[in-house]
Amino acid sequence: MKIKLKKSKMAKILLFIGVILSCSFGSAYAAVNMEPINAFFNRGVSFVLNGEQWQPKDQAGKPMAPINYKGTNYLPVRALAEALKIPIDYDTANQKIYIGGKPAGQTPIFAMPIEIDNIYAVLSKDAKETLVNGKQYKQVLKIEQYGDVIVTLNRKYKRLVLDGAVIEPGEHEVEFSLYNAADTAGNTADTILEKHSVSPEDKVKTMIFDVTGLDKIKIHVQSPNLNPYIYARILDTSYFDSGESAANGSK
Repeated sequence: MKIKLKKSKMAKILLFIGVILSCSFGSAYAAVNMEPINAFFNRGVSFVLNGEQWQPKDQAGKPMAPINYKGTNYLPVRALAEALKIPIDYDTANQKIYIGGKPAGQTPIFAMPIEIDNIYAVLSKDAKETLVNGKQYKQVLKIEQYGDVIVTLNRKYKRLVLDGAVIEPGEHEVEFSLYNAADTAGNTADTILEKHSVSPEDKVKTMIFDVTGLDKIKIHVQSPNLNPYIYARILDTSYFDSGESAANGSK
């Protein structure tokens, strides 16, 4: 019985010390980085975004009101960034907010949430099919008539750096076209935002697409002359990043 009491007492002491340390660190952080202010929720303000009424909401979907401080209205940066379709990330450890996406990050295209037309476009890791114009890759998307690749971005990236190729016996130029595939795209979903071409002579061509502010995209691959077989490949060296947007260029 005495042992149990001692253990119980020790647990309470450790818990008490933990609470004190937690409060101390919290107080120290607040003392250095936070300053108290007198502010008010301004519930009389309404918002018009691109000509339409807009209500800022938190991550749980609850309506938010701006905070008025010394005559200026303030909104949480996430609500505003999402409304303006600007990528936003928060680094909790370093207390840093990235507006417009984190720099230098690259995400391989096949690591993204993607939907593929499985009739004419197929992902392959077969060594014979991943050997493209003399170079061995780990994975490719092979397209042998036409194909659509739909990728969910959630506005986190600015560029798609796409490596494409035409292999034997393909003898025709192939077009890679970018579309807005978001549910809210409406009639604009049929509009080509950007288009690049790859010919058999290119071997492997790097194409850079501007995907800034897009939730979901579609890459449509097809011959401009509607030839039945195109023998095109999207390579696993393709990726998304937050680098400088450009119409053409290399990695």
